[in-house]
Amino acid sequence: MRIILFAFTISILIHILIFTPIVKKEKNQNSASTSKKVDKSSVHFVRLQTIPKKAVQKNENPKPKKVEPKKVKKPKEFKKVEVKKIVPQKKVIKEKPKKIIPKPIEKQEVAPTFTKEVPVKPMKKRETVENKSLENFLLSEPVPLDNVMLDEITQSYLRLYGEEYNSFTKVQKVYLQKNLKNIGRITQKYLKYPQIAARTGQQGMNIVEFVLHPNGDISDLRITNSSGYSTLDENTIETIEIAYKDYPRPKENTRIKIYVYYKLY
Repeated sequence: MRIILFAFTISILIHILIFTPIVKKEKNQNSASTSKKVDKSSVHFVRLQTIPKKAVQKNENPKPKKVEPKKVKKPKEFKKVEVKKIVPQKKVIKEKPKKIIPKPIEKQEVAPTFTKEVPVKPMKKRETVENKSLENFLLSEPVPLDNVMLDEITQSYLRLYGEEYNSFTKVQKVYLQKNLKNIGRITQKYLKYPQIAARTGQQGMNIVEFVLHPNGDISDLRITNSSGYSTLDENTIETIEIAYKDYPRPKENTRIKIYVYYKLY
């Protein structure tokens, strides 16, 4: 169709170009014929070119070209990838091994001895052994002091024994003279005033008695003289059951008698 239209427009243009000068000449001749005769030699003839039918027929109904559709590429299929959750790992802090610093060993200074050992003959050796054993025996047995030479607190404790004090051995007597005051002080240190007794205004003094053994244990614990209040007497026994661990230990089983005072200030 495009070719036909193009050919048709070209033919029209050719006809216009050819016939326009002829028309103008004819007008001029007609105007001049009134005055002069027309010369036939001045007329020119033009042949029109005709378009062959075959060419027109060929171009009249051109067959439309088959437009093949372009092959569309299928999109690539992508596999779905599962996204794994990243779990943050806990930092494992390794504990550094503790350095064990050995304690410094204290060096014991030994005093130098400037005396030389003198060899002793067998007979003299026997004599010295006998003399030393006697000295050690005498020194091992302590000598008790007179009660008058003791302090007032120790004397007050010893009065609790009465005549029983005379039946004790020298070792027991010396232990009582040196340690009764200390045992009473340790007991008063551990003593706590009962709250009920403090509220009701209970106060007084009781005497406690027990046997103290060389290994630090006690036995036969009892109240020999009551304060008049059961709460105070029970508190005294409970106090001694705690405080006896700090008592100085005797070499022999020794009976102990002490005062326990309760005073409100």
